[in-house]
Amino acid sequence: MAEAGTPSPDEEPRDLASRATDRIVDAVDALRSRTTEPLLTATRAIIYGTFIAIAGTAVLALVGIGLFRLLDTVLPGESWPAFLVLGAACIATGALLWSRRTRSAD
Repeated sequence: MAEAGTPSPDEEPRDLASRATDRIVDAVDALRSRTTEPLLTATRAIIYGTFIAIAGTAVLALVGIGLFRLLDTVLPGESWPAFLVLGAACIATGALLWSRRTRSAD
């Protein structure tokens, strides 16, 4: 008869199989956390970044069109005052960005 602290001979193979299975599962989890998870994170960043860039471009185009239509409606005359105002805003933005550029070391 087996003592209370020692497992019976029938339980030893199950315990060995359980430990072996746990070690294999731990090894696979460690390998996955080092390889697959960073790739999934990078892929998600690329996909979401591309979507945001495309959506942002569409939003900028629609805002520009809406702003032009608003100026065309508010300002008197044909469409040229709206072109003049938006052109001046684009030139001012470009001049501001040009003044803030970094100079090369050459």
